[in-house]
Amino acid sequence: MLIELDCKSFILATLLNSGGCFESATKLQKIAFLSIYENGLEVFTEFTWHHYGPFSRELQEEVNELAKENLVNDESISRVSYLGNRYAVQRLTLTPEGKELAKNIVANMTSKNKQALLETIDKYCNRHLSQILQYVYSAYSPEDLSQ
Repeated sequence: MLIELDCKSFILATLLNSGGCFESATKLQKIAFLSIYENGLEVFTEFTWHHYGPFSRELQEEVNELAKENLVNDESISRVSYLGNRYAVQRLTLTPEGKELAKNIVANMTSKNKQALLETIDKYCNRHLSQILQYVYSAYSPEDLSQ
């Protein structure tokens, strides 16, 4: 039975197809946005323009719910920028239960959604967040989200 895509299934499928671990909630937001706006992924959430570009409150809330459900480990990792400034990133890792559910979700996604997600992951997941942000800022504007 094919599933209807929602925030939970998107997050779990993205984590599974990214090796089970994803560093940066901001990057996850951009992968979701680009999957929909560039690769035709089924629209499963709305985006508003926020500090770092397109943002889905629903997607962030679902990350928190998945952590409460013990499907995703959510930890804050301290980093130091090239300028020496400290900052934190949110590392998301599938738990064994999350991995099993993610496998089931991916097996039941439409081929169009699988292809759109995999194309976006392939194109953007290995890029540094700053490169993705630079691209999104140059290619999109707040007006693009109101269409």
